[in-house]
Amino acid sequence: MTPTFYRAAAVASIISAVTTVILIFAPQFYAAVPDGLPGRVHRVVDPAYQMRAWTYLLHPFVAGFAAVAVAIAIRRVAPVLALVAALGFLLWAFTEAAQQCLTLFAFDDWRRAWLVGDPIVRETMELRIAIYDGVWEAAYSLLLFGIIIGSAALAAALLRMSDGLSRAVGGLFVLASLQSILLQSAELGGPALPDSLAYWIYPATQPLARLLIGLWLLRVARNGEFRVGAPA
Repeated sequence: MTPTFYRAAAVASIISAVTTVILIFAPQFYAAVPDGLPGRVHRVVDPAYQMRAWTYLLHPFVAGFAAVAVAIAIRRVAPVLALVAALGFLLWAFTEAAQQCLTLFAFDDWRRAWLVGDPIVRETMELRIAIYDGVWEAAYSLLLFGIIIGSAALAAALLRMSDGLSRAVGGLFVLASLQSILLQSAELGGPALPDSLAYWIYPATQPLARLLIGLWLLRVARNGEFRVGAPA
């Protein structure tokens, strides 16, 4: 891969730090809506919601590009881990993008139809919401598996590197994998990360991790890919 490829991936990683911040904090700017079904329907006309929804669709493309670029950069020194990581992050990115397309191009359309008084949609809205929620939750569990696999594989590879930046990025991938394991555990009814702790850990680590990944990729663009006997 050329230096331009890695520079583009670095920019994508930095953009993903921004999209992560938006995804975390945008809900604080949502307008107040009624409880229950009317509230869920009216959310679709909230500008803050719309901004977050489209950011949510962009996020897996930029973050996934950066993660796969990391796997490509280390493929010569850790080929099996690089392959597993790339497949894991591709699974996550594809699933999260599909999940958000379901929201934007199906559920949001149903909500708009409900608002303008479409009789068929109004009669079946509760059923549509139940189906949407079920599919969304299933996709969420699948994408968590992708994050767990991809993050664990990159962590195992990067923590073996001799330089501090690689080890730091590897440590953040360990944290991402552990967070996702706890989120998956909560989905299955098992132990979960306490809400008070999760509230601080995710915004503190995820944007930082994506910025460091961007710096790591810029270094690869400058020094070349990792090779046996000649680390970047």
